[in-house]
Amino acid sequence: MPGMTTYAGFHKVRSPQKGEYVFVSAASSAVGQLVGQYAKLLGCYVVGSAGSKEKVDLLKNKFGFDDAFNYKEEHDLDMLL
Repeated sequence: MPGMTTYAGFHKVRSPQKGEYVFVSAASSAVGQLVGQYAKLLGCYVVGSAGSKEKVDLLKNKFGFDDAFNYKEEHDLDMLL
């Protein structure tokens, strides 16, 4: 089911183009991981949010996200922009 959800949302609702920035909330979820990887395959810059340091490390080191942050530890999200 995550694959169909990802495909429909990513390709039918919003299909980013090469060079665009893609932000994935709940990026360590089954759907979030796939969205990030699809975006990377298209040549997008991908940033994800997750709820622990371990998940952030997983996103950056295993799933190839360009950047990721722990939303539970960031007190000023405006500063991240």
